[in-house]
Order: sequence, then C-alpha cells, then structure tokens
Amino acid sequence: MKEKIFTLFICLLVGATFTANAQLNMTTGVSWDEIPPSEPLVLEEDFTGFAFFHSDSTSDMGNSNNSYDPNDETIIIYGYKNDSVEVPIIGSESGKITYYFEQCAFAPEWMAAYAYRDQGGQTENVSNGFVEISRDYGSSGGYAPTIRGHFTVDLRALEFVDMIQWTHSSTGGSKRGVQCEYSLDDGVTWDTLRYQPGNTWSQSFTKDPLSGTKTANGYRCDPSAYGMTWADGIYADNVMLRFLECGGQTPRIHDLKVYGTYTPPTSAVIIDKDELKIFASNKVIRLSEEAKVNVYTVAGALVKQANRANTISMNDMPNGIYLVNAISGTKVKTAKVYIQ
Repeated sequence: MKEKIFTLFICLLVGATFTANAQLNMTTGVSWDEIPPSEPLVLEEDFTGFAFFHSDSTSDMGNSNNSYDPNDETIIIYGYKNDSVEVPIIGSESGKITYYFEQCAFAPEWMAAYAYRDQGGQTENVSNGFVEISRDYGSSGGYAPTIRGHFTVDLRALEFVDMIQWTHSSTGGSKRGVQCEYSLDDGVTWDTLRYQPGNTWSQSFTKDPLSGTKTANGYRCDPSAYGMTWADGIYADNVMLRFLECGGQTPRIHDLKVYGTYTPPTSAVIIDKDELKIFASNKVIRLSEEAKVNVYTVAGALVKQANRANTISMNDMPNGIYLVNAISGTKVKTAKVYIQ
C-alpha cells in the first residue's frame, strides 16, 4: 500500500511540475508565422495616422487620464475619449471598416514603454504608435478617475474573416494583460477570442470560434512592456472584434492586421455622393441632412421616431445595434448603427 501511495505521489509531483513548466511561457507572444493566413490582407493598422490624444508627453509616463469632455466635442482636452473612425478596406474604393472607440487615447509616435526607457529593444513586428484602452480606476496616486474602456472593429463589410494578427504592450510595467472578443450576431453577444490576464496568467486561454474549443496557452505578459505579438484564427462572417483591458491594467494595441474576403459592390448598386448618410457617435445618431427617421432594435421593435431631424439622442437606450430608416425627399436609406 505504501508503495502505491509513493508511486501516486511521484506521478502527481511530476504532473504538477510539467503543468507549471508548460504554463511558464515567457516569450513575447505568438509568432505571426505560427498561423499562416489563407486570405488576402484587407486591413493593416498601426494607429500612426491618429491624432495625438494622450495626456502625457512620453511613452514611459504611464496611463492617460479622463479629462476629455464628451458633452462638448469642440473642447480639445488631451486624455481618453470616445470616437468613431472609418478606414478603407485594402484594394477597395468604397468598402469601409469602422472603429468605435470608448475611453481610448492615441499616441501615434510612441514606442512600447520599456523599449523607450531602454532606448531600443522593442519586440519585432510591434510598431511605434498605439491606442491605449482605459481601465476602471478610482482617483488615487495622482491619477484622475477613469472607467473601463474598449474599442470595437466592425468587420461586417467583409464576406469572410480568415484570421487576425495583432500586437499589444503595457503602460510601463510587466504582467499587463489584454483581452480580445468577437461577435457574430451584430454585437448582441460577445465571446472571448483571447484572454491574457496579467498576474493570473495560469487562466489565459484562446478559443477557436469554428469549433468552440477553448485552449489554455500559459503565456505570461511579463514581456508586454516591450511589446507582444498575437495571431488568432476566426474563420467566420459577420464579424466584429472588441479589445479591452484584462486584469485591471491599461493595454496598448499597436498593430492590427485582418485577412479576409471582400467583394466590392457592382456599379449598378453604388450610390452617388449625394447619398443620405447615417452614422453614430457618443450615443447620438447623426444624418447628413434633415429626414423623417425611425429607429428599430435588431428584433424589429420601434424605439425612436422623429420628423425633420438630423440628430437622434440615444442616451436613454441600451448599447447595441440598431436599424435606422430615414426618408428625405426622394432619398431613402436604412443603415445599421452601433450605439455605445
């Protein structure tokens, strides 16, 4: 009996040691060569084209702050802000991908924090420039209070999303986590694609959207102050991505590459430049001209109506996807908007 107990103890010890060693992955993330793309590159973003909006002046100075005034967009105060930005699909004259930023700050020239501090040594494939996502943080240590932010990448214009390659870094220390989520139902529900927490690294995992399989990966975020690289397969259509903090710290996303399929509309369905335009920012639906407007949930429930309006406040409505139907003279337009 003692011999069996001793053998069991040795097996458990060896198994525990193997598990611990398997999880102690101190590399700088997933090599982009590990999952080769099978579709063309349709988005290549390094955030260097965004206006400087960080509240500090150097990349080793920690978090931005919450000094942005969302009620008056004419007041330019550096810090976290809400915004939406359209960028073209590579190889297309009309196709667009939209970013929705919630409490984010931009620094288009900065290196990863420790690469800046040590005057070099930035991880390969990590660009200068980033978007920083705020954390939920009270007013202490000289920082202004902030709320948890995120940013969404609307890829629904693509017929198929093959995979993404992306990079992140920390705001100055090690073990700063990051999380990437995806939605296949117009933002109604979200699932985790990659979960890389800071100090609770043993809980880190990736999920395969195709099979639903969740796999522990054991990557620690210690090298994150120099930048880390990630590659994730998606293999789906109607995709939206969302990046957010993980573990209570502020992550910085430096790069995003998306591989997928996009077919431009034929000339017969391209609408001219006088088209009635509908978009949303800061929980307000905006139209390019006055129109009769009906706003519906994705389930078809009418929630807002207006005549001769070019703005519709959605402050009293929950975040999510809405359908907007607008009529102005002979112009008729229906569009999906993402309210956040």
